[in-house]
Amino acid sequence: MVLGFLLLIAAGTLLVWAGNLHSARLSLVDALFTATSAVCVTGLVVVDTGRDLSPFSQVVVLLLIQLGGLGVMTAMTALPLVAGQRIGIRQRLLFAEGMGLDTPQGAVRLLLDVLRLTLTIEGVGALLLFFAFLGEYPPGRAAALAIFHSVSAFCNAGFSLFSTSLEEYAASIAVPGVVMMLLVLGGLGFPVLSELRNVRRERRPLSVAARLVLVTTGVCILGGFVLLLAAEWNGAFRHLAPGWKLWNALFAAVTPRTAGFDTVAPGLYAPLGLLVTILLMIIGASPASTGGGVKTTTVGILALACLRDIQGETEVHAFARKIPVRTVFRALTFVLLYLGTILCGVFCLSFTEALPFGSVLFEVVSALGTVGLSMGITSSLSVPGKLVMVLLMFWGRVGIVTFMYSLVQSSGGGRISYVDARIPIG
Repeated sequence: MVLGFLLLIAAGTLLVWAGNLHSARLSLVDALFTATSAVCVTGLVVVDTGRDLSPFSQVVVLLLIQLGGLGVMTAMTALPLVAGQRIGIRQRLLFAEGMGLDTPQGAVRLLLDVLRLTLTIEGVGALLLFFAFLGEYPPGRAAALAIFHSVSAFCNAGFSLFSTSLEEYAASIAVPGVVMMLLVLGGLGFPVLSELRNVRRERRPLSVAARLVLVTTGVCILGGFVLLLAAEWNGAFRHLAPGWKLWNALFAAVTPRTAGFDTVAPGLYAPLGLLVTILLMIIGASPASTGGGVKTTTVGILALACLRDIQGETEVHAFARKIPVRTVFRALTFVLLYLGTILCGVFCLSFTEALPFGSVLFEVVSALGTVGLSMGITSSLSVPGKLVMVLLMFWGRVGIVTFMYSLVQSSGGGRISYVDARIPIG
């Protein structure tokens, strides 16, 4: 999976760079940054996608976003299926790993669901956006904008053909509304979307994982909405009417879930608004989705573990089901590795760039969480700074735990049971 992402980034870099040889000159480092941001569905840019990239390079970026959003293993597994060939056990295992499944059982069915859901949701989103753009642009241009932004939104990429993202639609319902719908659906994860689609047909309750995703997602959006509205009512949203303040606060709460679009520039946020946005970016989307972050299930499990410990219970359970201790440990490991990576990224970027700490922290969290929101400093980064961001985007998309487990595989654990040690905490 790691190799697949690397090869796709390398091919995308060459195509984006070659596509701009006869138009605006694009350096190889900027092409690498753009391709990595597209494959890792981040949305951070060092050049204006709509203005500085040629039409060919824009199409390449769109394809990279689609492949990166689906996942390399999903795309590679789908090719034999489209060609009418059987999918081998190795391909099933790799696809299952990319989707966060423990076994390859049901992998082909989930793959077909992923392809159907992606094409259906992106198609509906593109149609709605087409009518939204049709009042401002000719049909051909409206269609191109609709397709690009629908794919970018569902894949939680955040790439836009507008120089100011969606800021010109801050006082509009249609475009931000459709984009928010696509962002939420893309961030829920393909297994959850498949369950939601089949729940009535199969007449069985949602799994614990799906319910945990939905509850945590709802809490994050509602909590982010309230906090951002309070923080920016007389701040970044002060130029808007009260109704539009509510609408933009909702959009601002949804987009840090690794989406990257904005209707109000984050650079205008007060410190409290930036803090809330950073926390939402760290939480991110859900497993097996098009987004990044530590994931909603990870945060949900750790929150439940803390609650049960406060209540004096030794077992963690949710929705009348026990959560294995191993799952709690993996969630804790993932969060610690994630936060450690943020510290390393802030250190490296502070070493290469003379920028305020807050801007550096925001940029690092956005890159690692494959979000794409920016304080406006991305294009001004030095070459070493851009390379640091490239590494962070790749690290965040491939998955810290997946990458670490591919390097270090422990065996023989659990054969020895040690005597308990009493260690004071806190």
